[in-house]
Amino acid sequence: MPHLRVVFLLGVLLIHGECSFSQAQDSVIIAKLNFKALEQYLSTPDSSIELSKKALSLAEANGFVKQQAFSYYVLSKAHWAKGNYQLSTKYAFKSLKFYENSSQIYHWGECLSALGRTFADQKDYALAHEYIHKGLSLAIKNNHEMLLAEVLREQSFLLLEEKKYDSSLQCINRAISIYNKYNDSVNISVLSSRKARLLFELGQLKESKEYIHQALLMDSLVKNRRGLGITLYQAGLIEWKLGNTEQALAYLKRSLRTSEELNNIQNIIHIRSTLADLYHTKNLNSQVIEELKKVSVLKDSLYSLEKNVKIQEMQAVYELEEKDHIIRLLEDENLIEKKTAQNQKILLLSVTTIMVLLGLLSYLFWRMRGNQLTLNKALAIKNQEIELQNEEIQSQSDSLHQINQLKSKILSVISHDLRGPIKNLYMLLEMVTKKIVTPQEFAELSVKLKSNLNVTQRTLENLLNWSMGQMEGIKTEAVAFNINSVIDDVAQLSEEAANHKQLLVKSDSKNPVFVLADINQVHLILRNLFNNAIKFSQRDGEVMITTEIKGKFCFISIQDNGIGMTQAEVDMILNTNEYFTKVGTDQEKGTGLGLLLCKDFIKRNGGEFSISSKLKEGTRVTFSLPLS
Repeated sequence: MPHLRVVFLLGVLLIHGECSFSQAQDSVIIAKLNFKALEQYLSTPDSSIELSKKALSLAEANGFVKQQAFSYYVLSKAHWAKGNYQLSTKYAFKSLKFYENSSQIYHWGECLSALGRTFADQKDYALAHEYIHKGLSLAIKNNHEMLLAEVLREQSFLLLEEKKYDSSLQCINRAISIYNKYNDSVNISVLSSRKARLLFELGQLKESKEYIHQALLMDSLVKNRRGLGITLYQAGLIEWKLGNTEQALAYLKRSLRTSEELNNIQNIIHIRSTLADLYHTKNLNSQVIEELKKVSVLKDSLYSLEKNVKIQEMQAVYELEEKDHIIRLLEDENLIEKKTAQNQKILLLSVTTIMVLLGLLSYLFWRMRGNQLTLNKALAIKNQEIELQNEEIQSQSDSLHQINQLKSKILSVISHDLRGPIKNLYMLLEMVTKKIVTPQEFAELSVKLKSNLNVTQRTLENLLNWSMGQMEGIKTEAVAFNINSVIDDVAQLSEEAANHKQLLVKSDSKNPVFVLADINQVHLILRNLFNNAIKFSQRDGEVMITTEIKGKFCFISIQDNGIGMTQAEVDMILNTNEYFTKVGTDQEKGTGLGLLLCKDFIKRNGGEFSISSKLKEGTRVTFSLPLS
């Protein structure tokens, strides 16, 4: 069916002469990409996003506004399927901006319905009611039965969230009756799962279980992976309520696997929290702790994602407003030029007439011209003064922007990277006080906590050094010292972390090599690079430190056989000042400050920094220092 719609679209475009043959071919390609993306958004949302972005790029290049609007709609649906409500809302509004008050009634109503559901998922029930009511009015006014079913489906979810069970059930049954007419299995499975949840909340477990089994079967048949993850979760809750703990655990684990494949972080948080409660009833305290730790990490990840998305949205709004402002200026400039040209024609005609009739007025005109030149010179001087003021304002704005970035980074590190270990320590002490964990479990957890606190100490040290460097409060004092002695000191400091991963540390530091640099800054560089090598190494791996003299420089290299990096990640570290961080092989977290400090301190000491890395083969980091 999608292919027939594409062929029909090509024919219409060519008949009406709306585009050339090559453009019509591009339009067909875009339509295929969009329809394929729409078909996949519930089963493989990441693939759907990739396809719709390709379609959007082609549509923008060809100026196909309708195709752009549809691409935005598909992007909204795919991001909603992943639980990324911020981006879903952003793209839905972009699509609505085109479809609103147009003849595309169904797409207009779909955008309103999608926004209503997204706001309901975010617990903003007032906005959800507003957009769902608009969609409902549009469907009724235009007697559009399929659109009515779409809106009723989302209205049933909103009413269920508000615990208005009777009204929600009416919407579910009415929507199912419409979908049955069109044999729409996908939406029938969604509403069957929703009806099961409604009956579960009313305590009608037997009836709820019947509907959940129907939904599970239909979700599997139509490949609705997002719906399958939610249905499996609901099935787990029902079995747990019925006392079938092992069956409940099996459903919850299947739901977790499905949600993790979609990377739906919010669903994963719900599932892992429920697993923690279930393990608690079985007195499996170690598994409770493990699930709660993962929930904490996921919540931090969700906060970071939402923050990044908000930053992207603010940037997009700013760029859009800037473009609109430039367009308005160009339009005003064009209008002024037209008026000036008209005035010059009138003036020339008037002057010519006056010269023919009264030669005396030529002298007066010459005087007026002289005055105009004087005014133009004064205006040019004034414009130069304004430009200088603008440059000064821009410089101040850039400075304030850098200060705000510094403040935001410091607050982010303090509120997340330093708060986490302290919170874990508090939770551990509380569990010891309440005798939830045994002394043996306490001893095992204390080892992990000590490792986390060591990471926190290094993070705080990096943060302080980085902050001083950003505010020009740090000085580099070069002295001559034996670099191999410093390497040995750093290796000893990191011995515990290396032993924890059973890593073999090798060094060729035998003969003294004297370099001229700030010894404290070099010490910090080596600690950060050595800790990174340990962090990204697999257990039973190897870390090798070598020194080599070339010309007037000593080159220090740290080689590991860990997880490695892509070329894009290496380029980002070397060529930008972005904060780059990855999770270690033991789920160690970082802030990205360490590498920034290393680059800054190496440059301050007259050296250079390079990275050679391949995925799954390891990383070699090299920096140079001048010989004394």
